[in-house]
Amino acid sequence: MTPIEERLAVELRTSLALPLDDIVEVLRRCVNATLSRSQVHRCLQRHGVSAKPKQEREKAAAFEVDRPAGLIHLDVKYLPPLHRKRAYAYVAIDRATCFVYVEILYDRRGETAAAFLRRFLSVFKIDVHTVLTDNGSEWTDRYAVDKENKPKDRPSGQHPVDRFCAERAIKHKLTRPFRPQTNGMVERFNRRIGEHLEKLPRNGAGHHRRFETHEERNAYLMTFVENYNRTRLKCLDYLAPIEAVANLPGQNTKAGIHDKHQ
Repeated sequence: MTPIEERLAVELRTSLALPLDDIVEVLRRCVNATLSRSQVHRCLQRHGVSAKPKQEREKAAAFEVDRPAGLIHLDVKYLPPLHRKRAYAYVAIDRATCFVYVEILYDRRGETAAAFLRRFLSVFKIDVHTVLTDNGSEWTDRYAVDKENKPKDRPSGQHPVDRFCAERAIKHKLTRPFRPQTNGMVERFNRRIGEHLEKLPRNGAGHHRRFETHEERNAYLMTFVENYNRTRLKCLDYLAPIEAVANLPGQNTKAGIHDKHQ
């Protein structure tokens, strides 16, 4: 990487707290289309910013809503490559019932995220009034630098997720930069996924892998999510998320995790 490319990468990390994949996307689109993910990662390591900056501890803002459910936290968790193929866990959690829906997808495009949200709504038969996401490019073009006439530091309204939300009269809220705790509910769940994966023994070829196939890993995650949705939680007065959903008027929702090959 050239010195200019490195400075841009570091600035995107330190000023906007962008994740690695978003930094790579911005640099490829606007500076050098040949840059690899590993090049950018090594650059961030050299400059001591390979991890996102530590955030100031701050109480997450409370959400004032007049409905018992329908505020959905959304996020994407990067899964370790398997057989050189990347995969991502798209996660949706209802704030009121803690009900979790997960799909395993294979890219982070806006169209993919919008399709995930559409499928979630087909399963979660509750009126969703608000979705909360971070500023990743799969959810928003808030920090896109390649769009003409877009308001600075504001979404254009043309991102696939924003268009879908507008069609359904759903409010799309974005977390503030450097304030990931606002979306802490889904981030905590993603950490839990990561911790469970890390604890698994490496039984693959040469004991380098925890799973031999994507199907094997996805089946494990399916069981994990289904067990979570059936676990009684103190925050729900010892109801399980699936019970909390079922207790809402007219609901009969089943936990779901899906493997979508796109």
